[in-house]
Amino acid sequence: MTQVQYYNLKIQAQGRLVVPTAVRADLQVQEGDEVLLVKDAHGYHLTTRQALIEAATGSLARDDQRDLTQDLLDDRAQDAAEKGW
Repeated sequence: MTQVQYYNLKIQAQGRLVVPTAVRADLQVQEGDEVLLVKDAHGYHLTTRQALIEAATGSLARDDQRDLTQDLLDDRAQDAAEKGW
């Protein structure tokens, strides 16, 4: 289980926030990079577009770089052959 960490941020002029160095390092972002502020049922979360994509597609991620489309086509062809189509 991930340990909860808290960071005290202060809103500066024009609504700007300074993201602490440790958070920027953890998010792997640097000056000029874009981050996303996501609101869900649990509150607001600061993340990157890539991290959000990985979280959304995590169950589909494959280390072996398999072609999921070809896997599906192969499965359907096998099903059709078994049914004599």
